[in-house]
Amino acid sequence: METELCASLLAANHAHIARDLKTAEASGIRRFHIDVTDGHYTNELTFGVHLVRDIRKETESVLDVHLAVKNLPVILETFLPLKADQITLQYECCELPQRLLKLIPQHCTASAISFIPATGFDIIEYFLDEVDIISILGVDPGIGGQSFIPKVLNKIEKTASAIIKHGLKTRIAVDGGLNAENCRSAASAGADILILGSGIFTGNTIAGNVQTLRNALM
Repeated sequence: METELCASLLAANHAHIARDLKTAEASGIRRFHIDVTDGHYTNELTFGVHLVRDIRKETESVLDVHLAVKNLPVILETFLPLKADQITLQYECCELPQRLLKLIPQHCTASAISFIPATGFDIIEYFLDEVDIISILGVDPGIGGQSFIPKVLNKIEKTASAIIKHGLKTRIAVDGGLNAENCRSAASAGADILILGSGIFTGNTIAGNVQTLRNALM
């Protein structure tokens, strides 16, 4: 299966998010990542309920809402009705992740759980059959533009091997620090979905960036 590119809207022009989304769609992107941070788990405040609701009206592409927040049970409840296609829970924010993960399929087509670089593979392996997508962060959460941490590649490889070993259909997403120089390494390690922000929305044109990434993955 071809590696899928996912555009992280955190790196889009926040005055023209819908415009940048449409431009990315015209370049073939069909999956968009929406980071929700609260200024507590991470230092920055990012997107919220109203942004997700409005973006849903603008596109039929896959919307992945990534919740990296404190008080996750309460905040999850506010996002469940918004018709996102996928909700990703940040593992390190969860006291009872399995209980929360069971709520997501009632509202979304996919559930996912995300892990910071320092979280070990033994914990990731435990959740392989609990979710549709395992998201492995290539950087520490909350700050855009960080460099990919190379040792994460080993964690991707272990996760991919375990999925095959157990005969699962779980997909692997890699989020953060990816660009045209390292995206092929992540894909070769076993990533099915590559989440990029500045790699798609910063610098060259969006269409040019997407084509550069596709060329790098060939």
